[in-house]
Amino acid sequence: MGTGSGGAAAADAGAPPPDAGFQPAPNPGNVRVAGRKSSCPAGPFPKPMVLSTKDVCADFAFNYNFNEGPTWVASRNAFFFSNYIVRSPTGGDMIKYTPGGTCEVFIPGVGCNGLAATGDGNVLAACHQSRSVVHFDLSTKQGTTIADQYMGMMLDSVNDLVIHSNGSVYFTNTTYELGDRPVGAGWGVFRIDPLGSLSLVAQTQCNGIALSPDESKLYVLLAGVWDLDGQGVPSGMDPQATLRGDGMAVDCAGNLYTSGTIYDPQGLVIGQYASPGGTNLAFGGPDGKTLLVAGMGLEVREIQMNVPGFP
Repeated sequence: MGTGSGGAAAADAGAPPPDAGFQPAPNPGNVRVAGRKSSCPAGPFPKPMVLSTKDVCADFAFNYNFNEGPTWVASRNAFFFSNYIVRSPTGGDMIKYTPGGTCEVFIPGVGCNGLAATGDGNVLAACHQSRSVVHFDLSTKQGTTIADQYMGMMLDSVNDLVIHSNGSVYFTNTTYELGDRPVGAGWGVFRIDPLGSLSLVAQTQCNGIALSPDESKLYVLLAGVWDLDGQGVPSGMDPQATLRGDGMAVDCAGNLYTSGTIYDPQGLVIGQYASPGGTNLAFGGPDGKTLLVAGMGLEVREIQMNVPGFP
């Protein structure tokens, strides 16, 4: 699960003009998001532990100054993540990393942040350049806008997202990469229901976002934790359960990983993972136990865990 860029360095000079780059097509009404598929085996699971760690993509020539929002797409046997300019409204590539292989620019100029794998093997992206949630068909590399307005107001710097098994999408809308563009809907947590209708969950500061394995909880960094009913409708937010951080991953035991710390479902610290500058992360690999961490500058780190998790 990928996420946002709170508190990072200033943008590079020479950013592309505001109207540059990839522009997704509007949704004609026939693109729906395929819900996530659980990749978790039956438990119980051991206490999470780091088995090994290594830097990857160290020799790759990234076009921009920051890496964010990884996700694992099983049908491609690869991680995908965002490389973009921090605090800039435009610029950014989608990168593909094949474990044991290399990094490559998969789709240039998209200007996106957090990514999430869909149940049909494609990618949903939180894109600050187009101020929208975009569905990318990985076969054609074409993007389709799923949501870009709320009550007639443009979204702003869409930051991170997660997909429910029923096709609901939850995302955070920030102003980190808004630049000098006018504020639209403003800070908030939003839900797109399975039929494509957009609703506001809460007008609040927010960043990384994730679901519990049983999809009964919606976690939002900086904001709180919501209960979800059987249809994925949020209610009963608990602000006392708020975690700080930028990006977040969840393992199959329901443990939360953020900013180098592992929390159990009750919020107690139960471990650490290597993350000197890593701010965003996702599980993947054939057994779901590879944790890819991206973050400050151009860091990309592959960590082998003893517990599998979600992409």
